[in-house]
Amino acid sequence: MKKNYEIRLSKGAVKDLKKMETTLRDFIYGQIYEIAEDPYKNEKLSGSFKELRSQHSKFRGVEYRVIYYIDEEGRLIIIALVGTRENIYKELARRL
Repeated sequence: MKKNYEIRLSKGAVKDLKKMETTLRDFIYGQIYEIAEDPYKNEKLSGSFKELRSQHSKFRGVEYRVIYYIDEEGRLIIIALVGTRENIYKELARRL
């Protein structure tokens, strides 16, 4: 049986999630747990973000992204950013 990865949220991701309504936050947590089960199923980002991956999902017709990094050695997934598709990559560049 394959061991799941441990999940850690960056300070920015915690702030992102706190701003969300409860039902959306619960939906995003579900997406994060899916990532922990199979973190390599999502595509790698490109350019300066090539070490990161992005989980795409839709909630009430709005596109959301969970941007994360996989630390294979520590069996750890670090959630860097959570938000709507709109401007998420600009925000990612600002935070990193």
